[in-house]
Amino acid sequence: MNEPRNRADKNALRARIRPGHRSGFLVGAAIGTGMAANFAVRGGADFLLALSAGRIRSMGEPSLVAMLPIHECNSFVMDFATREILPRAAVPVFFGASVFDPREDLHTIVNKVVEQGFFGIANFPTAILVDPEFRELLEEAGVGFSRELDMLSLAHEAGLATIAYVHNGAEAERAAMIPVDVINVDLGWNKGGVAGVSTEVRIEEAALHVASVVRRVRAISPQTLCMVEGGPIVSPRHLEELCRVARVDGYIGGSTIDRVPLETAIEIVTASFKTIESLRDRVERLEHSGFGNPLPSPLLGRSDTAAATQAIYNRLLMTDLPVLIVASPKSGAREVAEALHAESARRQRDLILVNLGGKTEAAQALELFGGLPVAVPDLVKARLGWLEVGHKATLLLHDLEMLPLDLQRALAEVVRTGRMRRLGEETSRATDVRLIGIMNPAHPNTVAARSFFEQSGFATIVLAPLNERLEDLPILIETALAKIRLRTRRPNLTLEPSAYRLLLEYAWPGDIAELQTVLENAALSASGDVLSPLQLEALVPAQKALPMSAFASERDWILDGLRRNRFRRGATAQFLGLSRKTLYNKMSQYNLTQLAKSD
Repeated sequence: MNEPRNRADKNALRARIRPGHRSGFLVGAAIGTGMAANFAVRGGADFLLALSAGRIRSMGEPSLVAMLPIHECNSFVMDFATREILPRAAVPVFFGASVFDPREDLHTIVNKVVEQGFFGIANFPTAILVDPEFRELLEEAGVGFSRELDMLSLAHEAGLATIAYVHNGAEAERAAMIPVDVINVDLGWNKGGVAGVSTEVRIEEAALHVASVVRRVRAISPQTLCMVEGGPIVSPRHLEELCRVARVDGYIGGSTIDRVPLETAIEIVTASFKTIESLRDRVERLEHSGFGNPLPSPLLGRSDTAAATQAIYNRLLMTDLPVLIVASPKSGAREVAEALHAESARRQRDLILVNLGGKTEAAQALELFGGLPVAVPDLVKARLGWLEVGHKATLLLHDLEMLPLDLQRALAEVVRTGRMRRLGEETSRATDVRLIGIMNPAHPNTVAARSFFEQSGFATIVLAPLNERLEDLPILIETALAKIRLRTRRPNLTLEPSAYRLLLEYAWPGDIAELQTVLENAALSASGDVLSPLQLEALVPAQKALPMSAFASERDWILDGLRRNRFRRGATAQFLGLSRKTLYNKMSQYNLTQLAKSD
């Protein structure tokens, strides 16, 4: 694989990597085992990089451990690469070479790579991944990025293909002047999975950075291929979003190709084997109890209210309509939104959560539509909004009632036309997003905002609070218990009849979230599998009436008391601190007598 190369145009390298294909998006897999090499090639990888970080990931450690002096790096990589990767590889293989050891001669490193039959060489581990102060010390010691470029220059002269890991434009320009064949813009360690590194870099910010680096490279060496790796790119969706802004020639995946998928697959498969028995028991119990409904738990129930909501939900399942979910903060609106998304044609993309509450109108507009520095004070560079980033996905807009009328109109226009415009931009651009908005029924803006969005084509799901459909409590209790049995691996967990009655008598001001929390905490505190009132009494607080001043009228105050006490007049009178006669008189005054029952 080391015959002389034609550098007349950058497609020459593409043609070498992909015989018969002189264009197209390249994917490289940075790996450290023969197994990863096999499956990366089967998945369509155009080339492989044998890196110390890949091997270290297979040992269960994060990639950044490759920066530590725990072994003689080049001998370490040469050993596993020649034994496991080169013999199996049907695609070109690059050798990840370290120059941190001043005792190693660069000519010797390059010659060994040529002798073993590698297609090319890359500067990894690299000084670009260390902090600036330490990196400056490496440069002064003669083992920094400049030495890495010297190695790549020697490799170029020896006929090897070269990949330069860079982070910023200045580094990329230096590499392009060698010239190298591929410049890989490394955005830092990947953040995904269990061993990922936390990063605050958003994908749109990364895209703008990469686009800037690519422009600087192509101004010097148009034939050099530009690729990207790491940072916030943890899924194909993130790469797609970046490529809409930065015109790169390909992607190099390390953790995203071996560690993250392997972590997920092993965890899921192992958990599946562990839970198979409890899953079978759960299905049998649900089938016998009539709880085999695939609906999200906030929609479960047999009341007329629940049935009406279920009918609307089922009609919306196979549509792509924008949806409003009018629900109190703890009644499970997000779970319903997630279920709608999971059953939609967009389920392969993420459900993107956007919080609109507590923000100024300007901040809300920037969050949704993005903007240019000329139109947004203090904005240093262009920013993408979620309507653009979420192309082909679903946006879940929390606190939609907080959106001012002008932004409501702009959002409705996006739904109507499928186009949006960044702040400060004169031309519009196409976008394809599904919107699901959540509104709090108690907010004064909700009535007007709901009316506007419904007139703009939004379908509405109203989640009635639990204290308005207490007849649904039995199925909700059983469903919550079924989830707890599965999570805690206690298939026999159940309630004493007296504990069940205690739950039925409580008004649940915290809605479904409070019910689930109470049952989970009771299960944790119980030593056995039978939950008694002893575990529940401390978790279900004694009900106290809110002051009348907390309500719009005395009628609303009395109605709230009736709901909290399941419309029993005696209990309601005691709860509100009224005599029975006073309560009866006020109920007659406000036409509430038909709602209550005696006790």
